[in-house]
Amino acid sequence: MSNRGDFMYTAYYYNYHRNRWRRLLWVTITVFFLLGALFRLIAYALDSTPPTGLEKRLLVSSINNLSDGRPVGILQTGIPLLAWSGETKSQPRMLSPSETVKPLLSLLLPDRKPLGILQSQMPVLADYVSEQKTVAVTAPAEPAESAADAAVPTKLVAPVLSSGALVGIYFTHTGETYALTDGVERVDGKKGGVAQAGDALRQELQDKYGIQVAYSDTVNDTNYAESYVRSQETLTKMLRQNPSLQVVLDIHRDAGKSRANSIVTVDGQEAASVLLVVGSDARAPFSDWQEHYALANEFAAEINKQHPGLCLGVKVLQGRYNQFLHPGAILVEIGSVNNSTAEAMRTGRLLAAPLAEVVKRRLEADKPIPAP
Repeated sequence: MSNRGDFMYTAYYYNYHRNRWRRLLWVTITVFFLLGALFRLIAYALDSTPPTGLEKRLLVSSINNLSDGRPVGILQTGIPLLAWSGETKSQPRMLSPSETVKPLLSLLLPDRKPLGILQSQMPVLADYVSEQKTVAVTAPAEPAESAADAAVPTKLVAPVLSSGALVGIYFTHTGETYALTDGVERVDGKKGGVAQAGDALRQELQDKYGIQVAYSDTVNDTNYAESYVRSQETLTKMLRQNPSLQVVLDIHRDAGKSRANSIVTVDGQEAASVLLVVGSDARAPFSDWQEHYALANEFAAEINKQHPGLCLGVKVLQGRYNQFLHPGAILVEIGSVNNSTAEAMRTGRLLAAPLAEVVKRRLEADKPIPAP
């Protein structure tokens, strides 16, 4: 019997103390909000500003909601946390947590204005005031353009030279990248920094010079030994789909140059140097390689005319590099592994103007492009 009494006493003692903390929490919360309401009433009593006409109308409107007996009016006036949507205010909407807590927190932020107190207790009044302010500041559209608007330059849109693509850009070694940015020379199975440099050239040609570009960033070097086999498939498809191409660029980056030989300053900014590469018939038939060589020299001269020192010239190598597929095909090396991607992208944008000039000359010469 004694043990049972001790057990009941222990359970009672535990429940009592546990419930005591709960009661204390609710008492604290109640006192907290009562003090907030008291502070708001004191602020209202001390406020000496007479209510404006708008505030009087809002107060009368709230009283009318109570007196007309409509459920919506009673709910809106008596339950400040309930909001309504729609012109007929017939459908309730879900309140977000912030909408629910805001009226409670506003009790502790007295603004000494009767309208502010009403808005904290009846949020629908805040919406009403917002609507009134919106109507008040709305003004009819000005019939003529203002001087400030006239001073803002409009974006110039370059005229489109052709409905079809005039320049093709692709990448045999798509994974080549720049060590100063990526910390490695290439990213296997992914698009490296050369793809970003080529895309910068594409955007500049299209946006600034109106030259449509056939662009492929297909990763062709997943198996490095078969890169040119894969890129030949990419280029053949591009030529078939874009018979109007005048110039085709296979963009790479060099690996054998030092940092000093990979950088050039253009208009006060550092950019990656450029080297053009043309294949020959040393290993396989390539009957018109010298025409490619002439085109590359024309391009190199135009680059250095517009941006002195940017191009290091033209190099002839023994491979064909898929250039036999199109008379306007050139291999372009933008920078080396010792550049950054930002420098390569800057060079890509700089190449757009010289390339646009070369393309325009070929269009004016009306040189026929044989089908691949």
